[in-house]
Amino acid sequence: MQFINEQPNLYGKYVFILNEQIVTLLGDLAASENYYIKCFEFDRDYRNSISRSFYEWQLIAEWIDAHDRTVNEIIFMSVDEYLILITTKRFKKYQLSVKGILFQPYVHYKGTVGDRNLIKNYVLQRYAAFLNSEINQLYILNDKQAVERMNLNIKNIYAYLPDPIESSPNIMDASIHEEVASNYGLDQKKKILLMFGMIDDRKNLINIIDALRLLPDEIKESVHLLVIGKLNKAVRDKYLSYISNHKHEVNITFNDTFVSEEEREVLFTYCDIVLMPYINFYSSSGILGHAIKHQKSIVASNKGLVGRVVKENNLGLAVDPLKPEEIKSAICQLINNFEGYQYESALYLREHSPINFSKTLLSFNYQS
Repeated sequence: MQFINEQPNLYGKYVFILNEQIVTLLGDLAASENYYIKCFEFDRDYRNSISRSFYEWQLIAEWIDAHDRTVNEIIFMSVDEYLILITTKRFKKYQLSVKGILFQPYVHYKGTVGDRNLIKNYVLQRYAAFLNSEINQLYILNDKQAVERMNLNIKNIYAYLPDPIESSPNIMDASIHEEVASNYGLDQKKKILLMFGMIDDRKNLINIIDALRLLPDEIKESVHLLVIGKLNKAVRDKYLSYISNHKHEVNITFNDTFVSEEEREVLFTYCDIVLMPYINFYSSSGILGHAIKHQKSIVASNKGLVGRVVKENNLGLAVDPLKPEEIKSAICQLINNFEGYQYESALYLREHSPINFSKTLLSFNYQS
C-alpha cells in the first residue's frame, strides 16, 4: 500500500481483499484513495485448507460478479492453500492472470525427513502449473536455487522474491528501553539468547533448554534465555512444564503474549544471539530478517533455507536441531568468538527492502 501511494501510475489498479480484523492495523493506509479495500469476515471453521479456499473464493467470486468482472489479475500473498482451487472451472471461468507467493516449494523438502511433504507438494505444484495456463508468476522467497530448479523441473513460471525486512527505525527512546529491560529482567552483563515469534512445536524449545543445561557452568550462569511470543495451545502445557522443571538450572523468561513493534525492536537490540534451530521448517522466516537487521548472530537448523542463508552469509552457525549437544556447541562458539561472527547487513537489507519486494510483486503494472 505504501508503495502504491508513491507510484501514481498504480493508482486505482488494485483491490486489497482483507480479513476485516486487519483493517484496524492499517492506520492511515486504510483511508488512501489510491487503491480499494474490500473486507470479509473469513471467520468460519474449516475442515482443512482446501475447503477454506473454496469458501473464500465463493465470497470473492460473488464480489467480482457484482463489479462486472473488471478484475483481470489476482495476486495471492500465499498461494499454497489455493493450488487446487485455481485448477477448477469455478476459478478458471474468470480468466484471471494468476500471481502469488509460494511458501512451500517442494524442493525445500529434498534431503529432509519430509518425504511425504515433498511428494504432496510436488504433485500439487506440478498439477496446478499445467492445469491453469493463466498462472503468470509464482514467487519463491529468498531462494534463487529453488527458482532455477523448479523452472527446469516443472514449468518456467517461478521467480525470485526478496523476503522484505521491515524498515522501521531502531527505537531510540531511553524510557522504552528501560521499560522493556525492567519487564524482562534484562541484565546487559549477561548474554541474551532470544527465541521470538509464535512458540509452537517447530520452535524446538525443549531441545534448546536441554542444550543450555549442557553449557559449562561459567557460560550457563552468564546467559539469559528469552522466549517471547504466544505459546501455541498444542504445546503450551508441555513447554510451561518443562520451563518450570528447569528454571532453577537455566535462566529463562517467557511472556506468552504478542508483543508490540516497539517492544520487539528493543528485544532484538538487546539480544546477543537469535535462536532458530527449528524442526520441520524448511522455508523463509521473518525472524531471520529481524536478526539480520540488528546484526545478531544466529543459531539455525542445518535443514532448510534459513540454515543455508545463515551459512552462505556467515550470519552464525547451522546445527542439527535434534541434537542439543550441537546447539550447545554453537552457542559456546558464538559467545567465545563473538568478533568472528560479526557481519555487515547493509547490502542484504537493501536487497530485501519493502520497496524491492513491492516492485517485484507488482512488476507487470509497475513497468507498464
